[in-house]
Amino acid sequence: MVKLSDRDAIRAFLAQDRALTAYALGDLDDAFWPQSTFYAAYHDGEIASIVLVYEGLDPAVLTAFGDPEGVRAIFDACALPGEIYYLFLPEMESILAARYDLPHMKREWRMVLDPGTFAPAPHHDLRRIEPDDVRALDDLYRHAADPGEAVMAFSPWQIAHGCFYGVWEDDALIAAAGTHVWSGAESVAAIGNVFTMPEYRGRGLASVCTSAVAQAALDAGLETVVLNVRTDNAPAIHVYEKLGFRLYRSFLEGPGLARD
Repeated sequence: MVKLSDRDAIRAFLAQDRALTAYALGDLDDAFWPQSTFYAAYHDGEIASIVLVYEGLDPAVLTAFGDPEGVRAIFDACALPGEIYYLFLPEMESILAARYDLPHMKREWRMVLDPGTFAPAPHHDLRRIEPDDVRALDDLYRHAADPGEAVMAFSPWQIAHGCFYGVWEDDALIAAAGTHVWSGAESVAAIGNVFTMPEYRGRGLASVCTSAVAQAALDAGLETVVLNVRTDNAPAIHVYEKLGFRLYRSFLEGPGLARD
């Protein structure tokens, strides 16, 4: 097991399945790299597994790919954060659960955009969210959520280093979508932080905002555009499929606290 600093080696391993590893690929970008720590397990001189700790958010984000036994070995050998937010493949749940308590686990679909079938949603009263709008966006995320709906993995820094679109009514931001990861260098975007105030739902605003972010990614020439959605959120899955996203792989997502 080693701590990796060779981005080319990491990229070559992750690029074997770009839709699966999209978040980790984005963290190779200069904007994310300083907060990213990659660990690798080798087999016969080749990378067999990678574990990523991204500390640009609070709590740190933990994810892993490759041979589960290599991931288990990395977990046994490395000092990982005590508090995490994880994106993990279901086949590695036992590895994660041996190290962390996992309250509020969510099962997610990774969906990937097919540019050939992208069907943008018509929109009006929509504009790009700029860094000066951070207070409005933060207010939307902090005060509009029902219990259990709180938006995770958001930092104001993401506005300047990603792409966010929103719908306003008067001076209030009532719906928004943005990116967890945006990298021109790695040609990847991960859409997230999609939220509509409860009293404005049913108007297609989430679709409009997500469509605008996806359009911006395609206009920028990004090769891989993905998002995650709860497996039991059939209405959202339907919306994303209409835009041109397709189901790809299942993931586990949620907070974790290290066991004593």
